[in-house]
Amino acid sequence: MRRMFFIHSILKRLAEKAFVAAVILAALAPLKAGATDWLTYHSDNARDGANTNEVVLTPANVNTNTFMRLFTYAVDAEVYAQPLYMANVSITGRGAHDVLFVATENNSVYAFDADSNAGTNGGLLWHTNLGTAATSTLFGVRYHHNVLNPLIGITGTPVIDPVAGILYVDVFTTPVPDTTNGIHYLHALNISNGADLPYSPVIVAASVPGVGVDSSNGVVTFNANQEDSRPGLTLAGGLLFVSFGSFGDTDPFHGWVIGFNATNLQQLPQFTFASTPNAKMNAFGVNAGEGALWGGGAGLCVDVNTNLYFEIGNGSFSANTNGGDYGDSFVKLSTTNQFVAADYFTPSNQASMAANDQDLGSGGPMLLPDSAGSAAHPHLIIGAGKEGTLYLVDRDNMGHFSAATNSIVQTAKSAIGGSFGTPAYFNHWIYYQGVGDVMKAFSITNGVMFSSPVSKSKVTLGSTGYAPAISANGTSNAIAWVIDASAYQQGANNNSSDTSSGAAVLRAFNATNLSVQLYNSAVKASDKAPGTVKYPAPVVADGKVFVAGDFGVAVYGRANVLPAVSITSGSFSSNGAFQVGLSGAAGSNYVLQATTNFIDWTSLTTNQPSNSFFDLFDSNAIDFSRRFYRVLEP
Repeated sequence: MRRMFFIHSILKRLAEKAFVAAVILAALAPLKAGATDWLTYHSDNARDGANTNEVVLTPANVNTNTFMRLFTYAVDAEVYAQPLYMANVSITGRGAHDVLFVATENNSVYAFDADSNAGTNGGLLWHTNLGTAATSTLFGVRYHHNVLNPLIGITGTPVIDPVAGILYVDVFTTPVPDTTNGIHYLHALNISNGADLPYSPVIVAASVPGVGVDSSNGVVTFNANQEDSRPGLTLAGGLLFVSFGSFGDTDPFHGWVIGFNATNLQQLPQFTFASTPNAKMNAFGVNAGEGALWGGGAGLCVDVNTNLYFEIGNGSFSANTNGGDYGDSFVKLSTTNQFVAADYFTPSNQASMAANDQDLGSGGPMLLPDSAGSAAHPHLIIGAGKEGTLYLVDRDNMGHFSAATNSIVQTAKSAIGGSFGTPAYFNHWIYYQGVGDVMKAFSITNGVMFSSPVSKSKVTLGSTGYAPAISANGTSNAIAWVIDASAYQQGANNNSSDTSSGAAVLRAFNATNLSVQLYNSAVKASDKAPGTVKYPAPVVADGKVFVAGDFGVAVYGRANVLPAVSITSGSFSSNGAFQVGLSGAAGSNYVLQATTNFIDWTSLTTNQPSNSFFDLFDSNAIDFSRRFYRVLEP
């Protein structure tokens, strides 16, 4: 693990042209005190994006002086899936590691050491490629700017079963390269070595009764070439659920939720749901199925009774007349009662939303804890879509549809910029980062949400969607994290693709006062994040923050002290160099760095001592009246 301590050197020129140096060791907190896994999209099945067991990162130490990009890893394509993290994983032939799992659009899954990219025990732990990714330019699409480019492979965030030691992932592949004969495979990988388990992979296939636009003999069949697994995979009650939307809104397609037995990947026909199975042509002669599940990558929400919840995008709506189509709706699926839509809510302006491409399903919902509810409404869910209207819904009585009014707990119209992701929750505050908007926190108490934010950041983020995350130690030291993807450029028209024109930016705010920005990775060149992608979501675990993007992932954390190293002296050698005497571990590679502003660091000398006492030198110290030092160990 790369760690450091700081030396503060104040140099004064004397008449004899000698220098006097006062050297101070900055005492910092331990690197890690406990472990918090991040095994599914947005932390857990409530999708609340909160890690409340973070004991290292605090508002006091997350700043450009003591928080930094520690190292990076390169991968073979864009990373749209959220990375996952698991501590203390037994890796075949390598022992126990804290592991960062990264999946790419080239159908690769990587397991990296989350603590260090160097040394014999750090770096890449295993890598597996799961087949030839599709080439997006070969697929005829309606809206090119909605298509991943240039590869379509692993898009939905995988999910990990920590007890079984299995990582589940959906892969889109064209077994014959450069063709449009695509297949979705579901894999179960051993997290120790990346190998497929004996029953893996299986082809994703499903059908439901329906008379919609692409049905045959009263059956609608899953068409792999028309479906993209954008939502995160979901584990619940021994079942694995994979969800689908579309490639570039290209008709015909439907939203799908398809269930599998997690122990053997057997597809379970009784756990299959299509969002618009009965849709006919609309009044304009256009296929009216649609109803994608995507939500900026959001996973399905799961309650304690293993009911599933999600938002659906633009598409046919006829649920109010028993037509079975749920475009622009919140849907609740029962896993214990025939997997039918046990309840739903559709906004009163659904027709207008569909006509103006303001789909509800651009966002993902979040389950609120019972402590946020009331006696009348103890079980709540919140969600938003492109319009930025917040819908607070009772999960036990979701309200269905009325063209006259929304029969739900609360509607806050246009409260945020459009939602293309999932909110976060912490201590009775709901955090949203809308597009073209600042981050906002809305207070909720006894089932009542204040429609005006109680706290706002001062930083407007544009271009694409966001899923903020919260780190805290219980109810203390809360930080709100977001990956700023403003550098992502939307295609100018339906025939041009989106592009990443710059790096993502990791931002941290005081979660109890969002007007205070604690950290911005763009301040220092050495902290630069990978190129940005759509709908990025940070992972915060065990004192580190993980940011994925174009062909790479960056690991951020604190600049921590080496407890075994102490400064024994700081003075000038006979040749005028500033000499730092140290005691540390023999055989370790120590690097002395210097700065005048805590932003730009210069590596000066390296020493690998043969015993516990050694020296490092700054031969240019005479040129500075004030300089700061730090010592790094890989």
